[in-house]
Amino acid sequence: MAGKLNDAMSSEVHINSALRHSRRCKQTKGATELAGAIDPFITDLETKSSETKKEKLLHDNSYDDLVFNSGGLDDRIRTISDTAKQYDRENPGRPVHKLLFPNGGYSTILRFPITKKVDAAEEIQERIKSLGEEHVLVAQLPLLSEAISKVRTSIAALQQANTKVRTAVANEEVAQANLRRQYEFNYLDAIKMFGKTFANRLFPKAVSRKKIKEELAVAENPA
Repeated sequence: MAGKLNDAMSSEVHINSALRHSRRCKQTKGATELAGAIDPFITDLETKSSETKKEKLLHDNSYDDLVFNSGGLDDRIRTISDTAKQYDRENPGRPVHKLLFPNGGYSTILRFPITKKVDAAEEIQERIKSLGEEHVLVAQLPLLSEAISKVRTSIAALQQANTKVRTAVANEEVAQANLRRQYEFNYLDAIKMFGKTFANRLFPKAVSRKKIKEELAVAENPA
């Protein structure tokens, strides 16, 4: 079969080959029904492929939001560390930095995976609360809580985006399979209608972009 489709090919290749086949059928007397049979599957794959691209873009947006908000949480943790150190300098004998960062400092926390980092930030939040409502560091609580909330929300959004991408990809793969099957059905029907030699003319051969450029160059500059 000329230009047979397979599941290793992209949706773009599936659509391109099927559109070229449909166009040839529409130009051939008695073959328009083959075009009518495959066109709905082309449209479906175009829709599913577009949906996948959209969901992947939204996934990237969600990831960017998570990275951005994680950076905001990093900055808030740094600010709390700096404020605690300043407090300790101004109030010797009542150190709080060690209480808030028992493992030595914020740098270790910032290297944590994002989910672990948020957990650590919530621990810092609870330690600040333990200092009492009058402590200067309590002013950091609303800002820290907001930063934590943004990251939690971003994590949930990214997880949801991952699910949507997987679903879109699965739907696209089904649409590819349906188009491939109809493409093969059309080939078998074309053989019955016109014989194998002519049927092959209704199905485009897979040609590399390099080959196309070479053929165009020959056409534009004949010997």
